[in-house]
Amino acid sequence: MKHQEHIVCIKAEKVCNRKNGFVDYKLKNEDLMLGQRASLERDEDFRQLLPISIFLHDGKVWAYERTSKGNEERLFNKVAVAVGGHWDLADLVTSNSVIDLEASLKKATERELEEEIKLSSTIVESYELERKICADDTEVDKVHMAVVYVHKLDGDGIESAEDQLKTLGFISPQELLSGDYNLEAWARIICEILVADQE
Repeated sequence: MKHQEHIVCIKAEKVCNRKNGFVDYKLKNEDLMLGQRASLERDEDFRQLLPISIFLHDGKVWAYERTSKGNEERLFNKVAVAVGGHWDLADLVTSNSVIDLEASLKKATERELEEEIKLSSTIVESYELERKICADDTEVDKVHMAVVYVHKLDGDGIESAEDQLKTLGFISPQELLSGDYNLEAWARIICEILVADQE
């Protein structure tokens, strides 16, 4: 049986006031729980926490397509704009058995970026979106929640480090929303926020 690893999650009831795929929720140590990923993937009573990153350059967002070489069939041929993944037990940074929330999220984010992308440009600014992505569009969405980090680059030097991710390059959020792209729900939500921020 795959996905035996334990990952960080919260009870879904903590984020019940969702709107347009986002939720105003501040992550707190007291809400953090651990669960076996195989079990959590089928349990809508929990939201698996995913620290994810998007990359911007000249007002455009880096996009890629998930190919059939990946592990998640439900996401094949979908266009995404964020990289990242599950917050693993091994990512937790603790002191006297107390989780350091900021350090743990940073460790998880850096691990995922190292696994998924090759970056030759420099990050000139980074910030976290205040709201968390918490959508119900698909079976995948219903059991996940994302902490979104935005990284502005000084160039377009970024590519996928994984075979299952096909780089599309930097595309304007407006084009992704209005063009003929098979966007993931999270990509649509992020692009809508980026467009609103540019107005």
